[in-house]
Amino acid sequence: MLFAGWEQALLVVLVAASAGLFVHGLLPKIRHIRAGRPERPRTDRLPARLLRVIREVVFQSRVVGGRPVAGALHALVFFGFVFFGLETADHFLEPFYVPLLATIFGGALPLFKGFLAVVAVLTAVGIVGLAYRRFVMVKISPDPKSYSSGVVALMILVLMLTYLYGLDEAAPFQKANWWLHSLLIVAFPPLILRSKHFHILMAPVDIFLRTHELGEYLPLELDEEALMAAEEEVSLGLETMADVPWKMRMDFLSCVECKRCTDQCPAAGSGQELNPRGFILAGRAALGGDGGVIGSVITETALGQCTSCGACESICPVGIEHLQLLIGAKRAQALASGKGMVAADFLQDVERYGNPFKAPGDARGKLIAELGIPLYRAGETEYLLWLGCVWTYNEDARSSLAATLRLLDEAGVSYGVLEEESCSGHHSRRQGEELQFQTLANENIGRLRERQVAKVVTGCPHCFHTIRREYPTLDASFEVETIHHSELLVELLRQGRLRLAGGAGAGRKVTFHDPCYLGRYEKVFDAPRQAIASAGFELLELPRRRERSFCCGGGSAGFMSQREEEKRVDLERKREIGASGAEVLVTACPECKMMLDAAVAETVDLAELVAGSLQSTSEA
Repeated sequence: MLFAGWEQALLVVLVAASAGLFVHGLLPKIRHIRAGRPERPRTDRLPARLLRVIREVVFQSRVVGGRPVAGALHALVFFGFVFFGLETADHFLEPFYVPLLATIFGGALPLFKGFLAVVAVLTAVGIVGLAYRRFVMVKISPDPKSYSSGVVALMILVLMLTYLYGLDEAAPFQKANWWLHSLLIVAFPPLILRSKHFHILMAPVDIFLRTHELGEYLPLELDEEALMAAEEEVSLGLETMADVPWKMRMDFLSCVECKRCTDQCPAAGSGQELNPRGFILAGRAALGGDGGVIGSVITETALGQCTSCGACESICPVGIEHLQLLIGAKRAQALASGKGMVAADFLQDVERYGNPFKAPGDARGKLIAELGIPLYRAGETEYLLWLGCVWTYNEDARSSLAATLRLLDEAGVSYGVLEEESCSGHHSRRQGEELQFQTLANENIGRLRERQVAKVVTGCPHCFHTIRREYPTLDASFEVETIHHSELLVELLRQGRLRLAGGAGAGRKVTFHDPCYLGRYEKVFDAPRQAIASAGFELLELPRRRERSFCCGGGSAGFMSQREEEKRVDLERKREIGASGAEVLVTACPECKMMLDAAVAETVDLAELVAGSLQSTSEA
């Protein structure tokens, strides 16, 4: 194809104009990001970050995993963008007679062109499928409608069609087809800056910069002398937009508006106000302002409905950290404004009694004596059994604790408990009361260090996660191996130290509820299921399970708070459990057991199920 000098000049002008408009639109977004506060290292553990980008960007693991059909269609379009990179460069060099592709591929060029033709067809199928889902299948389409998506979809479709048409050099109107293809490409960069498709550029960066684990909270500097000596004003949470850090601002701009976070949110799924996608988009609209985060980004009511289950952030395909905003806003409530907290009574009870059940100081000692629990002895005892507040102070949890003790004794495990044990502080931190959390955590760290504890086992996923992940952020020298009792039970079964009666669960159908902090946060999915299988029970899996498990509603102190909601999260989960056809609900969290009791005929802790299946002496 021959090009006149004026065509070459016009193409240069168009490309330059597109680049200029793109830079002009990009600079304000960069300024919004740079206006944010610094917070934490975001380029540490570089190999892990790069592997995550390969897994989630190149192979689209989260995109496909969250919604397999829509995700596969999106992956087709993404791969179209990737594979057409060289073709696009060659296309714009063609008027200047620079044969880029011919130089690279030589005699293999027809083969590459044939491959691109297949990619073009698949990309066209993908974009048509996505457009059909958004604009025709309205019941499952994200709302509100993004009509810029329709424009972009049409542009991509026409790009693929013009490429395929251009492969037939004998077809008429080849020059017009070439220019139509070119005009669509030069129009694309300025357009994506003004639409949700900005995520094409932002998502890989956002994914690379995301925290390594779900809900990685940095401890606030709360030492009074340090606060007084600070040269700049110290932020105690996200009180105003000026407090919003730069990565969170990037999150606001990266949102693809897919609604996966809201669809996964248990509060939103129960008909409550909380809307993760909504507050991220509200944050985008609030950039450049100086209003309060509570009010301009998220309402007080919606903030109080969050259970910190992590479902929103876990499923996000572009690396948005919803939990950092939620915990930051709650810290502002607790430490700056001092009002609006839904769990104020919980925090006061922990402050006054040392536990949320208002139990007297001698309750723990009585429990230890009543059940004959051995005390931990430094240098002699292998495992510290961490009881936690529910097992210690809730009478209804006594059977779960007793079953755990029986199993440990049966297996000959060397274990003991502390005479004194402060609340782990888990729920205090989730409600923004960082000072209370740090106080409790430091008390426990001191006790564990004094007793030279090396291994901790606990039946509470909240304590498990907090001791394992969060205590080391307060004291870098704190190194204690922490496991959940389900993991220990499976290991004891594997070693033959626990023997179960054959057919103990024959004919009994059970279902298992994945606790958020055991599953989604700590990735312990298989151990409870292996224990259930070892006992011979038929497991009926719930529709929402493993990474996609639906919260019991007990998070962020919800298990102890009477919250005024027309529709409660626990009732939604109970409905799903009741519809499973199971006779027995198995939990691996004492708080989940409290919240979901009576969903079916019987609710038991995993330890109770295993203990009830122990081989009798006569069978041994």
